[in-house]
Amino acid sequence: MRISRCKKNILVFAVITVAITTYFFVFASDLIATTCEEEARAEVINIVNESNEVIRKLGIFYEDFFTVIKDSNDKVTMIKSNSALINQINMIIQTEIQNRLNELRTKSLYIPSGAFTGLTFLSDYGSRVPIDAKIISNCYTVLSSEFKEMGINQTLHRLQINCFVEIELTVPKGKVKSDVTNEILVTEAVIVGEVPSTFLGEDTSPDYLDLLPD
Repeated sequence: MRISRCKKNILVFAVITVAITTYFFVFASDLIATTCEEEARAEVINIVNESNEVIRKLGIFYEDFFTVIKDSNDKVTMIKSNSALINQINMIIQTEIQNRLNELRTKSLYIPSGAFTGLTFLSDYGSRVPIDAKIISNCYTVLSSEFKEMGINQTLHRLQINCFVEIELTVPKGKVKSDVTNEILVTEAVIVGEVPSTFLGEDTSPDYLDLLPD
């Protein structure tokens, strides 16, 4: 009798274990993977945003990057770029971001315990639980120079770094890939004076628009 009851208890325990395991891999694991992805993206976005502080501390201004040349009628005839400085800032930012991203490889992600229920409406609740997730991220940057008409003889010129981060996240269910795109403002200034329409994009001639180094 006791043996039969013992076998029954073992069977019930086994069924419950299988049911919980199946539920976890079918439902909860998807939500856990999604939650981990969101946490990883938040970490990456924070790293990219904080890179603006690096530029601010350098104390570099628009005049250090560009020289605006005008004729006797106050019309802009040329904008010379400081290629060496622009390339250096781009390299500093990319290196700073990549070094911070590399630190994520050994950092645990913490997600709300509610995510383990597999129920979306509970995923933001509960104490935060560490997840052994491996994060591999790579950063790529592209320089961008943009002109925007602000009014009569007033043009906003912006220099920014377009940052692209590819994320590969290894979670209990497998690998999840994601990406983050963000813009980092390097410098901007309002140019007073008539600016050629080619700078504003009416003419796509690269001789005028490409003010950035190769």
